[in-house]
Amino acid sequence: MAKIPGGLIVDMFPDGTVRLVFLADIGGGNESPVNAKDLDAAEVLFMTSGLTPERAAALRNEVERNKVANMDMVVDEEIAAKFRYTKPN
Repeated sequence: MAKIPGGLIVDMFPDGTVRLVFLADIGGGNESPVNAKDLDAAEVLFMTSGLTPERAAALRNEVERNKVANMDMVVDEEIAAKFRYTKPN
């Protein structure tokens, strides 16, 4: 499976909702955010995106503290596709 380099941008809204957007370095253009209902759910998404539990916890703490975070990462093509908007046929 292909690996896609890019950046993950995470921000938290005042109501606690967390938005994640993965911006691919190459071949992007149709990015779509993935929303989590709270930081607990977002931390699970961090891990399913390929982060170690330790890195996911550190990212969660950064978002909780700063309300925003970003990081460079490489994800599987399947994960990158979850952040891509496709028009319905």
